[in-house]
Amino acid sequence: MGVNVPTTGPVLYAEDDDNDVFFLQRAFLKANLPGLKVVHDGQQAVDYLSASEGDPGKFPVPSLVLLDINLTLLSGLEVLAWIRKQPAVADLPVLVFTSSSQEKDIELAYRLNVTAYVTKPSAANNLVEFAHVLRAFQESKSGVAFDFSSVSGYRPPPLRAR
Repeated sequence: MGVNVPTTGPVLYAEDDDNDVFFLQRAFLKANLPGLKVVHDGQQAVDYLSASEGDPGKFPVPSLVLLDINLTLLSGLEVLAWIRKQPAVADLPVLVFTSSSQEKDIELAYRLNVTAYVTKPSAANNLVEFAHVLRAFQESKSGVAFDFSSVSGYRPPPLRAR
């Protein structure tokens, strides 16, 4: 039994680079997208998601999860694998949002049923566009059927991962 994914819940962002956090927070403000919850390593992401089941008032269930791959303690891919094995959060939409464009990372993420894989843009205006897409995703009822192909940095699943 999976959790009901809220369309208005926060976005859980697992990122250990303070600069990346700062710029995404600014993009969220410019896109008028509230509710960015930041954790700084993979273990904190797991702890937050575990706590959201027991105390949703203090740890609201996210509407989606953004994972960097290169996290400390647990990598983003390890967190993704953990999420997909937990009945309470297995259905959460998860986007890998990372600087890695390595095919092995992309392939593994899709094998672990990531919703989408996006490499981080270098331009601030692309981050604002990304935040607008996240808003549209939250507001959509299609969930995993949402089309991310227009997002700068979107990486489709490799043929062998489909």
